[in-house]
Amino acid sequence: MQDYHIHSYFSGDSESRIEDIIARARDMNIEYFIITDHVDDMQTPFALKDTCKDRTVCRQTMREFGLPTGIEYSWDGVTERTTDLNDFDFAILSYHDEFDIVDGKINYEKYLRELYEIASRIEGYNVLGHLDLPRRYDPSNRKFDRELYPELERLFELLKENGKGIEVNMSAIDMYGDPNPDWDIVKFYHDCGGEIITVGSDAHVARNVGKYISEGLERLKAIGFRYLDVFDKGKWVKKQIP
Repeated sequence: MQDYHIHSYFSGDSESRIEDIIARARDMNIEYFIITDHVDDMQTPFALKDTCKDRTVCRQTMREFGLPTGIEYSWDGVTERTTDLNDFDFAILSYHDEFDIVDGKINYEKYLRELYEIASRIEGYNVLGHLDLPRRYDPSNRKFDRELYPELERLFELLKENGKGIEVNMSAIDMYGDPNPDWDIVKFYHDCGGEIITVGSDAHVARNVGKYISEGLERLKAIGFRYLDVFDKGKWVKKQIP
């Protein structure tokens, strides 16, 4: 794989030092990548473990290793916010809610409406992360039905208006064969005029850094994307997908 920009997530797992992540990225010829620890300001048991307890220390540590500063942030719209996303070079906005289940199925429409509300009220993020996340937890991993695409289109229009994009998170391939969001949604994003896009391995441990990224780049190019958004030398630029 050619040198490329990959967002790899680090969960604070003791078996994966930053040095290990950097070494793995080099082994895979990944020139650009950002480590994004989790911060969840959520009043729900579903909230993820906060792996960046001191935001200043997190940023300083990344800079000491010559890396951009990154964060994956989830907010419920109610809890007092503890983090200014503008303090980071790269911020992924997520929504790790305790999803409602109706008749044995997760209520995807409610999730999308709540995500839209959150995304419209918060600043400083670059992309929405793993957009169809509830699919991971649905009893049958159902895809988002086409009836929900008007909600997706509304969300994509908001992103375009605010200069935001989406992340394609490759880790769900091991769960049910699709990334988050799935390729149909990624194509719909492209059809709606979406251009800003990044790819993440959601690695959590060094051995998974860059996993399925080559496959992801091939699919993005087949869909019609020509560029990834890359943080290079202190600014965001577009790099052509080879």
